Amino acid sequence: MESGASIPVVAPPWREVFRGRRGRLVAGLLLLEAIAAIQYLMIATIMPDIRRDLGMVQLYGLAFTASSLAMLGAIPIAGKAVDRFGPRRVLLQSLAFMAMGLLISATAVAMPVLLAGQFVMGAGGGGLYAFSIGTVAKTFPDRLRPRVLALFATMWILPGLVGPPVGALIAGTVGWRWAFVAPMPLLLVGWMLTGPAVDLVPPPQDVRTTLAPRWPLQLMFGAGLVFTSLTVVKWWAPILVITGGLIAWPALRQIVVPGTFRAAAGIPAAGASAFLLSFGFIASDSFLTLMLTRVRGLSLGMASIALTAATLLWSAGSAWQSGRTDRFSLPRLMQMGTVFIILGEAGVFATLWTAVPVVTAFVGWAFVGLGMGIAFPTPALATMQQAEEGHEGGQLSSVLLMDMVGVASGAGLGGGAIAVAKATHSSLSLGIGASYAMGFVALALLLVTAARMVARGTQPLHAQP
Repeated sequence: MESGASIPVVAPPWREVFRGRRGRLVAGLLLLEAIAAIQYLMIATIMPDIRRDLGMVQLYGLAFTASSLAMLGAIPIAGKAVDRFGPRRVLLQSLAFMAMGLLISATAVAMPVLLAGQFVMGAGGGGLYAFSIGTVAKTFPDRLRPRVLALFATMWILPGLVGPPVGALIAGTVGWRWAFVAPMPLLLVGWMLTGPAVDLVPPPQDVRTTLAPRWPLQLMFGAGLVFTSLTVVKWWAPILVITGGLIAWPALRQIVVPGTFRAAAGIPAAGASAFLLSFGFIASDSFLTLMLTRVRGLSLGMASIALTAATLLWSAGSAWQSGRTDRFSLPRLMQMGTVFIILGEAGVFATLWTAVPVVTAFVGWAFVGLGMGIAFPTPALATMQQAEEGHEGGQLSSVLLMDMVGVASGAGLGGGAIAVAKATHSSLSLGIGASYAMGFVALALLLVTAARMVARGTQPLHAQP
């Protein structure tokens, strides 16, 4: 065989993922992913009822921000804890945080108490996110990982279809508090499935991983100042944004893999790509229904069809991608997905002009869903492929954290653009258009950074056993 030649490996059948005790582990991980999806979608549905009972409408948006900020702090801590202590302890503690957050939220007597519950839930959710991805990296060979991540994506299909109506049904009958009680038995089932199978993960090595919780907590505090001030159009808001940035920036630099901010080849570029992808997507996704209802005059029910279609195509794109890693490199798949996203978001952007048929937005958002399905798993797969043995959790948590920062930045800066448009009495279309424009810039940069996700000399994924 010529030097450097590789033997193509046919994509493994789906049933291989579920063989033996490893199949039980997969089932448990999928259930945990489904729980996260159901809870997120149900809460988004019942928040108006919660606001009506608990009041303090000015804190409405913080119910979602609190959870996201907690995840920023929990992901890097949990990722390194998986390397140092093994996954079992991280799983148990994360489930305990989830259960505690659900209980606090279910018994909340005031909106600040509910925010505390959402914060605790976010900490548990961030821990489970890092646990799941770290476990996949440590347990499954390269050829099976794309299949497992594709299955994670499918766990959002059914919750996306039934989560909102079930949440509305619970809130309209027995009351919104029971929407927080309902998932608790599922957490126990998730432990019963996953807990006994985590011994498949290789035991921790003596990597002397340091957790240093100071930096995640500092990042969480600084990011909180930034993202809660971006939508406030007051003279003092820029001061808080700058102060928060000065607090968060050095913490983020300490947490992520060195070279991330210059997209150095390998894992650093994978982290940068994860940030740009999430930023580019969320800058449009956060305001899609707002544009369709307020600018184009559709009902919320009609607008939700675009979200449902995108969810289905996201899963289809992820399934397609998982069977093509034997033919295309991960950077190439990321670039392919990004092109679909750019084309789709261009269609959505065009419908800001009422002369453009509104169906263009629906077709465009379907393209976005397909592109995200292809692109979204690739930074994690590239990191798993290149991570040092015994350090997978910590290095993956760096990429997952950049993903979360991209989500928060896209939503925060987009919301700021809309807030400025409103304060200056400009049209809503101008504010939404500015958010879309920022997303386009991020996606254009992603086409460049994606090419650097896999360092030279790394064995191609399709050539690995």
